[in-house]
Amino acid sequence: MLVACTKRVCRAGLVAVLVTALCVLTLLDSPPRLPDPPADPPPTPGGEPPGTRSIVAYSWARRLALDYRPSKECDGANGTNGTMSEIALETTSDAFELTAIRWLETIPGRLFLYSGHLDLRVAGYPSLRVIAVKRGPLPTSSLFCTVWYEEEQGRTRSYSMEALVSPIWLEEWGGETDSYTGILVSCQLPSLDGTTMYPTRVHVGATSCYENPSHSLAIFREDEVEREERANNSRRFTLCIKGLDFDDDISKKLVAFVELHRILGAGLFYFYVFNVHENVLKVLRLYERSNVVRWFDLTLPGDLPNDKIGRREFFKNDIWTKRRMELIPYNHCFYENLRRSEFVVPIDVDEAIVPVKRKTWHGLIFDEQRKLGESFEEYASYSVRNAYFFPELQKKNTIARNTVDSRLSRSNSFLEHPDFLDTVRTASISPKGDSVKSFISTRRALIVHNHYALTTLNPTTRRAHHLDPNDALKHHHRACDSKHLDCDLLMEDVRVDVSVLRYANELKARMRLALKDLNSIDNNK
Repeated sequence: MLVACTKRVCRAGLVAVLVTALCVLTLLDSPPRLPDPPADPPPTPGGEPPGTRSIVAYSWARRLALDYRPSKECDGANGTNGTMSEIALETTSDAFELTAIRWLETIPGRLFLYSGHLDLRVAGYPSLRVIAVKRGPLPTSSLFCTVWYEEEQGRTRSYSMEALVSPIWLEEWGGETDSYTGILVSCQLPSLDGTTMYPTRVHVGATSCYENPSHSLAIFREDEVEREERANNSRRFTLCIKGLDFDDDISKKLVAFVELHRILGAGLFYFYVFNVHENVLKVLRLYERSNVVRWFDLTLPGDLPNDKIGRREFFKNDIWTKRRMELIPYNHCFYENLRRSEFVVPIDVDEAIVPVKRKTWHGLIFDEQRKLGESFEEYASYSVRNAYFFPELQKKNTIARNTVDSRLSRSNSFLEHPDFLDTVRTASISPKGDSVKSFISTRRALIVHNHYALTTLNPTTRRAHHLDPNDALKHHHRACDSKHLDCDLLMEDVRVDVSVLRYANELKARMRLALKDLNSIDNNK
């Protein structure tokens, strides 16, 4: 009897241990409880997206096989099509020459296409990625891609396949029931005659074999110059800057932003513009001439307001839609630079990722790669934590400022002391995942968020690795917003951080040259 009781107790104890372990694992892998909508959507602790572990059990090959959607050739597609010849010029246009991207509405009031991109990263599974926005639930259970191929003598061929749809958002962040939400539509391309041909246009809608190629997207393709640059690996980092929308003249600040990041290692800048001061546009055009900047007029889809006042008022009252629409240009920037850059960096114009021990991002990433070894390839993004350089701190902490006066002369002139050279910051550094900005791998990410890779190309890849704050910090130069931050608490404890001063002389020299070029352009008009 005693033995039987002991066995029962042991079994009960074992069950309790197993249940406890399962609960702990479940908690570790559960998404966080979310507060009311903040200035930015809350992070997922640990850099792992909810649900990742539920799909890791499949090998990637198995997952690709399960997701594969066969294509079919559309009847009557072969032959001469006058419409295709009329739109061929648009197909081959370089995105550098475009100043606006117009939304293509394919399901009235429900589905709006933004851009289409060729993705050859997975051997044997070439895909088109279409960045789009849906409004509420789509009125169809499946979407279909129709792709057009150009052949000799104006002949065309089209194929259709069921689309795979991934939200450019996490359900845990909520707010998408009947509103506008970005989606990434994947169209898996067929292998034709044993080889892979690349289409020139794509349509995504409710029916297969759509027949009107003039109502479709031109697919982004690199030109010869870009292929040569990629072969030389001359642009390892591309910066992505979300829709600018303000009336202030920040032209000098923008020059400082561009020049500092060029020193750090940025090779190309993608700017998206709603409405800005004319002087800001002059700066963008200046850098555009030397192929440093590409910029795009940005609009909203559907019945969202596109007049300046209406849009600003709408975004002020609907922070969720604002945040979701910010992800569209970030993902456009990411997919346009799949083969052009090794990393994209979504960032704001009041931020800078500053290495502590190295002078450039190249050295920073090299050190991190050496530190992580083979596990470096297991991450889709490499995140840098945030520290605030509030302007209020620079004014209040005169004692701290005096400690660096010998290294940097103070001046009221922005040219002599741009905000990016401020040296007093909060001692508090943001926790992992909160307010970070990341180097996002164009090899391993699938969908981009403004803080990190939202989803990964390979489901077994981890979403984000956080760099040690002793190796790099994101310097955030903004006024303290008491609505979202505890300003009194943050400004109680401060630090003097002179890591940016090693760039001061070069930055000011570069700014003088850029502003001189800008003035000469104005004087010659």
